[in-house]
Amino acid sequence: MSSLEPSTTIKGYTATVLEANVKWAERLNQMIPQYFPDPKDRQAPKILWIGCSDSRVQESDATTALPGTVFTHRNIANQFHLNDDNVLSVFAYAVKELGVQHIAVVGHEHCGGAITAMKEATRPPHEDQMDHHHTLYDSLYHFVASRVSQNDIHDKDSKNPNDGLTRWLTPLVDHVRTLVLPEEEEAALRIVIEENVKLQVNNIVGLDEWVRHNAREDRKPVWVHGLVYDFSTGLIRDLKFTKELGCHQA
Repeated sequence: MSSLEPSTTIKGYTATVLEANVKWAERLNQMIPQYFPDPKDRQAPKILWIGCSDSRVQESDATTALPGTVFTHRNIANQFHLNDDNVLSVFAYAVKELGVQHIAVVGHEHCGGAITAMKEATRPPHEDQMDHHHTLYDSLYHFVASRVSQNDIHDKDSKNPNDGLTRWLTPLVDHVRTLVLPEEEEAALRIVIEENVKLQVNNIVGLDEWVRHNAREDRKPVWVHGLVYDFSTGLIRDLKFTKELGCHQA
């Protein structure tokens, strides 16, 4: 696919995107006539990919997957929060309705969310709530100092995007504070990325009883795998951290 250069106007950039889309569709129809699914056919993905929203991570490319084979959920730092209706609804539909048997929690190297959590974890937890605010400008691991009240940062009803990021990453920050990390930043980040993946896998394990009661009628188990993707090489690394759910009859 040809690269898209930002246009000087929004209208111009939209036209560029649409033109590239037409060329892409025409090329694929010529190369792989059956590439685009027939809407009459039901999707039957084999895997649920829970990954990061980072634009450099493309699960379909990394797995050479055709449309209809990978069910996908992506968010900042590939989190699986048990109080997040978004990811829970994706999980429920994948397992109960689509019969997905493999769930891949996929972190990635150089993850901005992991960097943010690692840097935030070095600050005292209570003092931070008063003096620092997460921000999404430029990249995730930048901070701005601002005087805000503790309630402002942690108000569950706040619609401020900065507060949303703070709430979203708080479980990961708390987990990073429990880790013993090396002083060398790159080595420490690698550990945080891996431990983040394992944390999310273990969160999914908490749904074992639900899987046993709600999986498809054949009651086949569901496997949850911990992986890390390196977008600089295109390679996926297996953390050898796989859990089995729903393996016992209800």
